[in-house]
Amino acid sequence: MKFTDLLLMGSTIMIAIAAQPSPICTHATHDLSVYVYHLAPEPVSYQGSRNLTFSPTAFTLLVGAHSAVLVDAPATNAQGAEVASWVSSILGSDKTLQSIYITHGHGDHFFSARSFQSIYPAANILATVHGAEHVAQQYSEPFYSSFWGSLFGDTIDTEPLEVQTLGDDGIFHLEGHVLRAVEVGQGDTYNSTVLHVPGLDLVVGGDVVYGNCHQLFAEDHTPELRGQWLASLQEVNGLRPKVVIPSHTLPQDGYGAEHVNGTIDYIRAYEELLPKAKAWEELESSLKTRFPKRDGSFILRWSSQAPFNQAF
Repeated sequence: MKFTDLLLMGSTIMIAIAAQPSPICTHATHDLSVYVYHLAPEPVSYQGSRNLTFSPTAFTLLVGAHSAVLVDAPATNAQGAEVASWVSSILGSDKTLQSIYITHGHGDHFFSARSFQSIYPAANILATVHGAEHVAQQYSEPFYSSFWGSLFGDTIDTEPLEVQTLGDDGIFHLEGHVLRAVEVGQGDTYNSTVLHVPGLDLVVGGDVVYGNCHQLFAEDHTPELRGQWLASLQEVNGLRPKVVIPSHTLPQDGYGAEHVNGTIDYIRAYEELLPKAKAWEELESSLKTRFPKRDGSFILRWSSQAPFNQAF
């Protein structure tokens, strides 16, 4: 196990990096700890093939002296059970899960939330007003069956979640610590947020900030929308975080603020390569060549096909 010391808000942060799937835990001196679980890529069924995988995903657990907040929940029931078991191993018998905060309305960030409520019945599910509206849309037909059902089959809980909405300021608390949902707007989808923990100079990036995973552009199909995503990233930079946890990232990527500019670089590369490509295969190949260390073959394929009007 490798340990790295970082200076954060005048206190020492220790990040323990272990073989995956194992937690990476950040300990602070303010009775607040941050744990991150890296879920392995999941095979999906796409265009008759299961050779593509959904992006690896990281889930963040903020733990106080007696209770905790989980940021997002996985897509499938099996993934939810895996992450819920990890949460239980962290919290033990003397702490409880207070809330699950959903950063945005993509189903791979909340479908399994009920898995956690079966263990922690008092845990509520939180989102911004606009985020909750997007969550509800993911269950609507024919969208659900044509998209999530086609990718993951019957491995997802199809009963809509009960989501409590935050106030306009996006603020909620964990044992007196301020947690703030920042509505940046456009990420790889609309109505996106990041979760800011000011006391730790920490941002959980949702699908606004990426690690070394290919970025989704199927919903950022115009230069204007990609420009809005860039503006959202500048808003994240304006929070001046020292620790940034992307949702789609690799265990070895670390949690530095450089992920924000890395996401900006990828958007600008997509802008550069898209007009040069005569077919989706060329765009996919160019992105692979430009970013050889990035994971997430399904998202790369979909983002490459979307501008060429390939049917999902």
